[in-house]
Amino acid sequence: MARERGQDGKVAAPVRLLALHRQRLRQVLYVAITVFGVVALMDVLRARPLHAALNLAEVALLWLALRWNRRQALERVVALMVAAFAIGLGTIIVFDQGLYDEGVLALPALLIFAGMYGSRHLLLALTGIMVAFVVALLVLDQSGVLHSEPLPMNAARAITTSMILMIVGFFVWLLAEDLRAAVTNLEAEKRALEESHAHIEVLAQRDSLTGLPNRALAMDRLERMLESARREQRLVAVMFLDLDNFKTINDSLGHPVGDALLRQVASRLRDCVGDSDTVARISGDEFLILLDDLDREDAITAAVERIMLALERPFELEGIEVSATASLGITVAPRDGGDIDALLKNADLAMYRAKDSGRNTFRFFDASMNASAVEQLRLASALRGALARNELQVHYQPEFDLRSGRVVGAEALLRWTHPELGQIPPDRFIPVAERSGLINALGAWVLQQACAEAQAWRSSGLGELTVAVNVSPLQFRRDDIERDVAGALDGSGLPARNLVLELTESLLMADTAHLSRTLQRISATGVRIAIDDFGTGYSNLGYLRRFAVHRLKIDRSFVSQIAANAYDEGLVRAIIEMGHCLDLQIVAEGIEDNGMLRKLHTFGCEFGQGLYWSPAVPASRFAAFVREQQGVFARGAANVS
Repeated sequence: MARERGQDGKVAAPVRLLALHRQRLRQVLYVAITVFGVVALMDVLRARPLHAALNLAEVALLWLALRWNRRQALERVVALMVAAFAIGLGTIIVFDQGLYDEGVLALPALLIFAGMYGSRHLLLALTGIMVAFVVALLVLDQSGVLHSEPLPMNAARAITTSMILMIVGFFVWLLAEDLRAAVTNLEAEKRALEESHAHIEVLAQRDSLTGLPNRALAMDRLERMLESARREQRLVAVMFLDLDNFKTINDSLGHPVGDALLRQVASRLRDCVGDSDTVARISGDEFLILLDDLDREDAITAAVERIMLALERPFELEGIEVSATASLGITVAPRDGGDIDALLKNADLAMYRAKDSGRNTFRFFDASMNASAVEQLRLASALRGALARNELQVHYQPEFDLRSGRVVGAEALLRWTHPELGQIPPDRFIPVAERSGLINALGAWVLQQACAEAQAWRSSGLGELTVAVNVSPLQFRRDDIERDVAGALDGSGLPARNLVLELTESLLMADTAHLSRTLQRISATGVRIAIDDFGTGYSNLGYLRRFAVHRLKIDRSFVSQIAANAYDEGLVRAIIEMGHCLDLQIVAEGIEDNGMLRKLHTFGCEFGQGLYWSPAVPASRFAAFVREQQGVFARGAANVS
């Protein structure tokens, strides 16, 4: 707020308050000038020239104060007004009736005026002057110099007294109005402050999107639940609920739709629990559910079933029915821990176990989850240094053309040899890398190694061999995959046509515009796209049409049974025929004997890999294997000629 400065440079008062004070002084001055002017006129009519002259001098001083009120500092204006009033009243009192004069009525009002609008020093000085004035009048009266005698009441005295009362009353009315306005403003500010505090409390303890308690309020309630449960020997259930594939809904339908889904989920969760229970939104699509005052675990299971059933119903979002499943982790106090941190950690572990179990399910915490989590932390820590310690290697499993029998490429497979734990299988450390965020660095490194080795094979005369590299879905959630592919190709000199990226069906099922554009751009460079382990996922023909796919790799679990199981044989034959109809190449994984090879060749499968020829081997052994195979073909061609 702007402020006015006095002559001494000090900040005087806010501008709005100054404006109000100047307005009040102007009103008082107009009334006072009018009153003293009327009194002067009455003195002229009563033939009292001295009194008339004194009152006219009073009018002149008040007029000067009125002019000062426009430009001078407020303190100077108030001081001039107080001086004018004091001199005028004092003169009237002395020359009329002394202490019996009606002017004495105005002295208290003058003190109030000085206190309200003047400085503290002015009020003290005026009080002292008035006391001294009264004492002086008393002394003069007692000494006979000035007699204080009441004059007979007449019309002139009645008019003068009425005018004094009017000006005092007007002044008091102005003060009362200002005080009432100040009290009203204070009440309004108080209400606004209370509303602000209430809003701040809501922001501090409530989630702004769903209106649910936030983490801070949920932790406070959980602490009280645990204290009550310890006293009454009852159970408390702590649940972590995480929506499955929420990011896909957010990316494909937009954040406003995602927010609407979260609000509807929050509403359904509230309906599934009791009044003493708590549903809180912790972050993003993660909710915390606290069940209080339980006497047995059956009640927890019943609540979980209500929650899962409630979420099974489709959600109506902008005219679209959307299904949203959830993974739920549950821990129970005091069985699984007695403090908040332990319970939250255990519920989180159970929730991730539910996700690993296929999602859309729930898991109760057990001690083995803790041991598994500790193991994963150790593996993640060891994996961070594995690259620097040269513990990681890329092995290559040959891929054959089933029609000619020649080696046409290889699949790059990551291997980890730990100095203490020995060989750690990929299905054990790859999930750890994905959870810990290391998969992007590992994936980029494998791309670089595979492209460099494939170019080395070309340079050594092994021909135009392709190299297939598995890509994690998590690598597509960042915008680095295109840069990593381009960097690996540019750094090695390998032509793009010699690189194949193998993707899982689950990645393509996300079906986002971002993924489609990314694959189209990568495919446009000449890099080929393959679907790995086809048949184990959704096997949806729609994404084969929408995405830039070149190859299907039939999962080994089907290939291994084609000689013994008619159902699997028919399934493999159908996949091959379907792929050919879509102009796709077919690669069979897990070929282990000649019987499998003959059947696949009969079905029209173009390519294959498996232990029938070779396991995955280091780059140098793979190069030697290819040379040996090429030598066999060369000798066979020579014998024919």
